[in-house]
Amino acid sequence: MRRLITFICALVFLPTAMCLAKDINFEATVNRTRVAVGQSIQLNLTFNNTQNIPALELPDMEGFTARYVGPSTSMSVVNGVVSSSITHIYVLEAVKVGKFSLGPLRFDHNGDRYTSNQISLEVLATAAPQPSNAQQQESQDLSRDISDRVFVVLEAGKRNMYVNEAVPVTVKLYVNRLSVRDIQFPQIEHEGFSLGQFGQPKQYQDVVAGVAYDVIEFSTTIFGLRPGETKIGPANLKCNLIVRKQSSRRPSSLFDDDFFDSDVFDNFFGRYETHPLTLNSRSFPVTVLPLPEQGRPASFTGALGIFTFDVTASPSEVKVGDPVTLKAVVKGRGNLSTVTIPKVESTKDLKTYEPQIKQENGVKTFEQVVMPMHADVKEIPAISFSFFNTETGGYETITRGPFAITVARPDIQEQARIIESPQAPQASVPQDEKFGRDIIFIKESDSGWNKRGDFLYRSRGFWILQGLALVLYLCILVIHAWSQRLRSDVRFARKLQAPGKARRGMDTAKKLLRANKPEEFYDVIFDTLQEYLGDRFHLASKSITAGIIDEILKPRNVSPDIQEKISGLFRDCDMARYAPSGFDTGRMARALDDLRDVIDHLQRNKA
Repeated sequence: MRRLITFICALVFLPTAMCLAKDINFEATVNRTRVAVGQSIQLNLTFNNTQNIPALELPDMEGFTARYVGPSTSMSVVNGVVSSSITHIYVLEAVKVGKFSLGPLRFDHNGDRYTSNQISLEVLATAAPQPSNAQQQESQDLSRDISDRVFVVLEAGKRNMYVNEAVPVTVKLYVNRLSVRDIQFPQIEHEGFSLGQFGQPKQYQDVVAGVAYDVIEFSTTIFGLRPGETKIGPANLKCNLIVRKQSSRRPSSLFDDDFFDSDVFDNFFGRYETHPLTLNSRSFPVTVLPLPEQGRPASFTGALGIFTFDVTASPSEVKVGDPVTLKAVVKGRGNLSTVTIPKVESTKDLKTYEPQIKQENGVKTFEQVVMPMHADVKEIPAISFSFFNTETGGYETITRGPFAITVARPDIQEQARIIESPQAPQASVPQDEKFGRDIIFIKESDSGWNKRGDFLYRSRGFWILQGLALVLYLCILVIHAWSQRLRSDVRFARKLQAPGKARRGMDTAKKLLRANKPEEFYDVIFDTLQEYLGDRFHLASKSITAGIIDEILKPRNVSPDIQEKISGLFRDCDMARYAPSGFDTGRMARALDDLRDVIDHLQRNKA
């Protein structure tokens, strides 16, 4: 009954929570609430679901002096859902003994007002007690205990690179059935390298050694500044682990995150606590190679990577003094900041201007205006672009042009002269003309007649249409909430899909039974039963065998006859692999019936 209430509450509050999830929440926190005079505390002003809020000026606070430290952006992943936030950090130094209240703080930005919570602080004459060594030891033990469930991996696109070659680098945070928040951007030790800015993190799921993980991937680029043997890393990432407090109502695992096995009211009233984590990856050696001198073209200016080069000139038919636009486009993979294109220089035949440069999304564009100075100009000179191909280890040069143009002589210039407009005749004063009602607009077609005072909102069809629109909106909201639940709650999705996958497996087994193929039949029976139990109980399917099936089923109060049928199916499948000829169609049919009974029983009983 409790699980049914939990499920109904989730369906009722989930759409509302989704609508409010994108609201910006303003929260004020401190690292401690009791300090001594002369000591300082850290004040964090956090804006959730945004990273575009500037720092605010703190009002004068009795008992403290304030100093702004800087911003810190972070991300959170809770049950597979990612959210972002920005935290502005301040240092408050205690200058007076007493009890004080901080906030609520109010901040106006872009026409919206944000209000924080209130914090009570106490300033003592002597130093406040520090956290005990036991508490620090508990945090370290916690980090060691979950090292296989949350960890960081640092990867580079290649280990051998050239000087100034842009190499992609990723830092991946792996999380398995844990809730973490306040994920800060990673820090990478990169002595001898230049590190780019991290882009928007990506979220996906990955399976490592048969275990499913939620992955947050941070990507950037790095390039070596000098040749030699060196290393990249380690990368360290800071976050907070959210764990459930021990409940007094029933025993619970510290990391139990099963929605249907938890108390929904515990979730609503925040019966959780945070533990700070600092995760470190491994470092790895790299070799930075110098660019070879052999074969270096004179037009090479430092571009490294793999590029394409295209140039267009338009228009091709102009008059003397008219502009021709040269547009050069470089695309590819590499360090675009080192890409420069030789420009066309001014001569007695051509007048040129400085090119305009634009770079975005892996494309660098140069636009230069060129003017032919006389009609004898027949072409614009060719343009060459040289780069070092980091894949082949050699220099390449791409030449485009020359570009043929046709230049016409300008028209004969007419002398400028002033043309006076003729004197306008004096307008005569019009006489008043009276119009009668003898001229009436004749309407050629009947576009319908509307009764005066007949408004749209008074019609029945209008309200029926509004009701249908409301029903459609509610349906879309429910479908969206359902799809979000399937994406974020892996356990629920596996449990929901388990019976459908099992039915398809039994249909395949039924066809093999008719074809009298015992070996293939028992392979399908084994895979179907293994995948169903894994999805039903949120376990690794391939790890379920006859040897451990009793350990899986006994804690879940599965009836003994069903346990016996499951064990018997596993035994028959194992035996059929060695002697498939010993299984007739009657025994195969009983195995299929037993599988159907097992799945029907487990679906009816919420084990």
